[in-house]
Amino acid sequence: MTKYNDARRRFLQASIAAGTAALLPSGNLLKAAETSADKSFPETTFSLDGRKIRIYTKSISEPVRIMHVSDTHLYLDDERGDKYREYSDRMSKAYNSTRNYKNGAETNPMEMVDQIVEEAGAQDLDAIAMTGDIVSFPSAAGVDFILERFGKLSVPRYYISGNHDWHFEGMAGTERELRDEWIEKRLKPLYPSGANPLCYSVKVKGVKLLFIDDSIYEMLPEQLEFVKKELATMEPTAAFMHIPLYAPGRSVAFGVGNPNWNASTDGNYKIERRPRWPEKGHTETTYAFRDALLNAPNLIGVFQGHIHRQSLDICEGKPLHVTPSASDGSTTSIEILPM
Repeated sequence: MTKYNDARRRFLQASIAAGTAALLPSGNLLKAAETSADKSFPETTFSLDGRKIRIYTKSISEPVRIMHVSDTHLYLDDERGDKYREYSDRMSKAYNSTRNYKNGAETNPMEMVDQIVEEAGAQDLDAIAMTGDIVSFPSAAGVDFILERFGKLSVPRYYISGNHDWHFEGMAGTERELRDEWIEKRLKPLYPSGANPLCYSVKVKGVKLLFIDDSIYEMLPEQLEFVKKELATMEPTAAFMHIPLYAPGRSVAFGVGNPNWNASTDGNYKIERRPRWPEKGHTETTYAFRDALLNAPNLIGVFQGHIHRQSLDICEGKPLHVTPSASDGSTTSIEILPM
């Protein structure tokens, strides 16, 4: 690629990203150029219309339809959580009242889960992807509720953790230790049988879906190696995570690989009663992880949650989409279609 073409590509990507915020509320069609300049992978394009994203690719022969659900923030609890009240108190009072995004009516996350399940049952889906903060703390009652409600559906459901699912605020231990402990004790039934909670892949009608836990903002060496290995097959691949990847111009909430992520920008560690982000910022592994994803020509999209509002950025020609919080009934429809 010449210097001129490389510069032109960067300019086009920046222009598309800058215009996205204006397009989202109106529901107008956003259609990017190819998601990769690498011609070794078949042409792929995408469009966004309201809460529906469509990816068109010559690499598949039949449609794949996925419902993306994130951040339901269930606050349910019962006697099994009694001895952890000091750690769950703040988040048990959060999101108790929400408003249905469809009509503005006052509601709560449990009613919105029922609405989402009803909508899922009425669609011809191939998968439901759940990208974390499904519960606001590791509540056995919340996990049971999700399993019972979504268990009514025949469509496969795939889950990865968010930063609240496993977090009892103020409990002793590092984030890695607490994540491992409460995934094992409470969250494990949400994962597919035998899946590694840190990273796993599934195939859905010719498309590879990667589910990667980035809920502590830092990536581990085994997750970096997982991504490299999975992407090396050159199959069309979509990644699902909780915390959004860094995109230029975004806040530290888009925290994975964000050069501004460090102790000086961590404004929530006291209220969340967790260790402060490190002074030095990210490890090299985290930066390498982001690069490995975004530089893969067969990556057709990244789908994320965490910030509770819809956003879209174009990085290295790839769409990085955030679905709104499902606490108000929001989901994103992802269609991957033959071109």
